[in-house]
Amino acid sequence: MAGHHRTASRLAGVRRALAAAALGLLLIASGCATAPSPSPTEVMDQDLASVFDVVYGEETVRAIIVQQHGEPLYERYVDSGPGDTWDVRGVTRIVTATLVGIAIDRGLIRGIEATLGELLPAYAGILTPETAAIPLKSVLTHTAGFPLRVAPTAVDPDWVASILAGRTARDPVGGRLLPSDAGAHILAAVITQATGKSVLSFAKEALFDPLGIDSDPLWEQRLSAEADLATLRPAYDDAEVAWPADPQGVNLGYSHLRLRPSDLLRIGQLYLDEGDWNGTQVISPTWAVEATSPLVATRDIGTTSYGYQWWVDAPRGVFYAQGDGGTALVVDRSRGAVAVVVSETAADDPRGTKGLTPATAAGIAIALIRDLPDLSG
Repeated sequence: MAGHHRTASRLAGVRRALAAAALGLLLIASGCATAPSPSPTEVMDQDLASVFDVVYGEETVRAIIVQQHGEPLYERYVDSGPGDTWDVRGVTRIVTATLVGIAIDRGLIRGIEATLGELLPAYAGILTPETAAIPLKSVLTHTAGFPLRVAPTAVDPDWVASILAGRTARDPVGGRLLPSDAGAHILAAVITQATGKSVLSFAKEALFDPLGIDSDPLWEQRLSAEADLATLRPAYDDAEVAWPADPQGVNLGYSHLRLRPSDLLRIGQLYLDEGDWNGTQVISPTWAVEATSPLVATRDIGTTSYGYQWWVDAPRGVFYAQGDGGTALVVDRSRGAVAVVVSETAADDPRGTKGLTPATAAGIAIALIRDLPDLSG
């Protein structure tokens, strides 16, 4: 069953590596391939073996998939199978942002310049003028000044109200990048308000069904606190596709969406094909391109910038999403490729990182894609 743990295959010979160092190692290793191999699987197996000799948390990896031109080239499952679903953690934000784009495409939201004041009228009484003036674009790009974590209080069980009331007043436009779970949850509240549906219900109708992602039955149990998920873990694991919600029924915009590795692959391919899925425009080309463009500069992350919940390495033609515990979705335009790494997340993992770091998972996916030919000419 999805969610079961296995004993670490190696207790020795594995040493800790910082995420940045691991990422650099992976990229160097992939660049050292001397010639294209007639067997991508063999090359990727060799790369993974060398990587897993030095990174920390490899025993948590459950699935790795790489495809090019929509065709699978590499699949590796560890104590799991293609039908198992996993908590994709921070990659959830990509689905949330995609649903915002679809709502804009459908005219349910007037555009990225719409402000929180007009998007969340039910909270007008608690919005400061600064917060009311924040445009949707700033929330999408994590420049709205919301805190990192969602931290509702016992006296105010309305998570959205708590986030809005607790935001520190600051310039709502042009702020520095500050990745924020709280901001991603505000996006979920915006979707609920605009569509009149739960985020998961809208996702099923507007995204999952068009992509052939099986999401029946819907599981969106309400939580009074994040800790409730531990109690609900058996039901959560058995529910296949699942997306917990806050006490008001707003699905958590920042984490805990359960999907199959192949489901993430479909979402990556959708963006690679600029919103088209088998001839159906699921999201507009405008949104697909803009969301994965370098809209906000980052500090001390090389050439990486940020789009609408996507990390973007424009010089290398790569954009990606990553989550705690070692989950990553990477898209490489020049190679026409998508790669997914999914790891099992244990809330009680004493290491704190819950296995692979997000950057290491993304590094693995990027390195495997680099084994493929560059088709950009």
